[in-house]
Amino acid sequence: MSLNEQLEKMREASWGSWAPEKREAMYRAADELARSGILEGVLKDGDTAPDFALPDAQGDRVQLSELLGTGPVVLTFYRGHW
Repeated sequence: MSLNEQLEKMREASWGSWAPEKREAMYRAADELARSGILEGVLKDGDTAPDFALPDAQGDRVQLSELLGTGPVVLTFYRGHW
């Protein structure tokens, strides 16, 4: 099973416990974002991310170039507490 298939399976399992109206609102919001054109500006597979520094979960500054010096990096962006 591919990573995308695994992630989709996990998302569906997680969302399965949500009320139908909440799931619909999330699907609607995702669709609105996709139609807004915002996806045209996101990095694609193989693109190089610009160097940046952000606070981590503990508030410590983390710089992408420093992390890349130690090996591959997986970036995860989350909205925070819902």
